[in-house]
Amino acid sequence: MRVLTKILRRQPNREKAKPNELLAAPTYNMWGRVSDFAAEIQKSEFMVGMSQYFEGPDGHGLMGALDCATLYGLTRWQRPAVVVETGGYLGMSSAFILKALADESLAQAKLYSLEMNPDCDHGAMIPNELRSQFVPLKGRVEDFLKRDELPSPIDMFLHDSSHRYRHMLWEFRQFWARLRDGGLLVSHDVHFNAAFAGFVAKTHARDKNGVMDVERTTHHDWGRWGYIGFVIKKSS
Repeated sequence: MRVLTKILRRQPNREKAKPNELLAAPTYNMWGRVSDFAAEIQKSEFMVGMSQYFEGPDGHGLMGALDCATLYGLTRWQRPAVVVETGGYLGMSSAFILKALADESLAQAKLYSLEMNPDCDHGAMIPNELRSQFVPLKGRVEDFLKRDELPSPIDMFLHDSSHRYRHMLWEFRQFWARLRDGGLLVSHDVHFNAAFAGFVAKTHARDKNGVMDVERTTHHDWGRWGYIGFVIKKSS
């Protein structure tokens, strides 16, 4: 990881974009920026404060420190105005998304966080100073979509609810359709099954010679870091 980080940092930095600015392809230079942001948050007092929860009674159900840092880095790089996450739970992932929004001075951005468990203390781990941009929603994602109660279009989506193969694919397809061009689809625990890899494959087109067909491929870039996978949408 240390060698990889040094390699990534040699790449030129992308200038800070405005919220909702369309991404230019290729997006390979995102890796250096995400790496820097992730390293920054890992050394921060914020990470120290949030780490207390990893050893607590609810630690087994939380996103790990490396994945939280990666999510923070992706969010800062993307600079989204509208984020939706499923499986918000106690708010570990939410806290790092909100921290990234705050550090990018995106005061008008919103995180819509869905949690289906009615008994969960949804968002309990989010520091008070970050709560103004947090929109908690209790209930099934299927019901919210059926009633058309979620924003569209969106800039970033995080899947972290049920990791059943069919459900993951279903969420990817539903929220991929809501993402703008350049929008970011992120999934936690992509190692659980082949849903994420299968979904990415569906966004990748090849010509008769087996070479990537840029015109028909519907992502700018994709990757995996730790248990986090991401895809950057390109409108067809």
